[in-house]
Amino acid sequence: MQERILQCAYHEIETKGVRFTMSDLARRAGVSTKTLYASFPSKEALITKVIEENIEDLRKAEDQILQDPDLDLVEKMRQLLALVPNNFSRTDLRVWYELKRYYPEQWKRIDEFNQQEWEHVRIILEQGGEEGVFRRIQLPILIQMYTGTLNQLIDQQLANQHHVTIGDALDAVIDILLGGIVDSSSSNK
Repeated sequence: MQERILQCAYHEIETKGVRFTMSDLARRAGVSTKTLYASFPSKEALITKVIEENIEDLRKAEDQILQDPDLDLVEKMRQLLALVPNNFSRTDLRVWYELKRYYPEQWKRIDEFNQQEWEHVRIILEQGGEEGVFRRIQLPILIQMYTGTLNQLIDQQLANQHHVTIGDALDAVIDILLGGIVDSSSSNK
């Protein structure tokens, strides 16, 4: 029952953001609100469970990327930096803004994960540095650039008239982080 409710919650979040009502969710799940509240005593508890489940999924995905022998180091780095929970990859930045604004305690878990879970990136950076694939850089600076950019994208999404998904935004950020802004075919080298 709880799993079905969670799957329906993902659909509600994708279509309405985190401002859906528990009545909306109960209707989508085909259960009474009483049954819904028996599984999740509050919307905050539901959102917390959604976040915890997705953080666990991200950790598993990071391990899979790191262990994948078919990926080169650049692709491993790209995939690690672009990692977004499957259930949220198509959500636009508005949803992330709403989550940050209306659920600060739950957002704190996401922010802590974004600030602390860099071990896999460190491993790839070190290996890539030894193999001459990546330049030696200061990981704390990369973390600040990445998390700062992500937070700015989320905070400024209201000024943006385009509906950009978190996945598309991260792809653009990673393209700039890994490729830089200088065109490699430029004659002004």
